[in-house]
Amino acid sequence: MTTTKIDEAIERYVNERKKSERKVAETKFLRFTYLACGESDITAFMRRSRSLIRYYIDYLTVLENPLRGPQAAWLALMAMVFFFGICMLTDEEMRMAGIFITSGTLVNGISLARAVTDKWVETSVTIALYREIIEIIDSSLPSECR
Repeated sequence: MTTTKIDEAIERYVNERKKSERKVAETKFLRFTYLACGESDITAFMRRSRSLIRYYIDYLTVLENPLRGPQAAWLALMAMVFFFGICMLTDEEMRMAGIFITSGTLVNGISLARAVTDKWVETSVTIALYREIIEIIDSSLPSECR
């Protein structure tokens, strides 16, 4: 039983769950688990899987949060430059530069906001799927083994 096998089981569940319903993915996850470690070592595999998934959830929540990363800082900087461009539009001499700055930051800001939103949604879905795996593990293990 290695971390590679656990990661492979987790990835298989996540990929299958994105394609089909929960019961199908759950069945395939449990089948792979039994094939990967055998019936004698299933409780240890499940306990290690659960602890590794908890670590992944914590990692994704803290470090992969796009609202705490460099994309959020760039988005805030773009908002400041956008408002600076708006201020430039009020001055007759700087109006042309204000148009270019405002339009450029608007286009790039929208693109960056979409990227941040997509990453946030992907991270949230992954965390939800990891929590489903924890529910599967909790339901399949006896309470004294958790």
